[in-house]
Amino acid sequence: MRAKTYPHEAGMDVVVFYGVSVTDADIIMTDGKSLEHVGVTPDEIRLPTAADLAAQRDPVLAYAASLLGITISPEKAGGFFPIEWRK
Repeated sequence: MRAKTYPHEAGMDVVVFYGVSVTDADIIMTDGKSLEHVGVTPDEIRLPTAADLAAQRDPVLAYAASLLGITISPEKAGGFFPIEWRK
């Protein structure tokens, strides 16, 4: 489901910020059912290993690209979304 957020505030000297989130759309599949509280079951489960994560490799993204006919090494795929640590 998709929701729109409406931010609000109240007060003069002390201001209280709050918001309202209103659902305005739902995805209905061809079988007439909503994805809400059900989700999507993947055809295949692919997970990177701890060694892949430590070496900044992304074999899952490389595999997904290969399904589209694009050849990317896991090392190059790992560089697309570098980890940025908070300082």
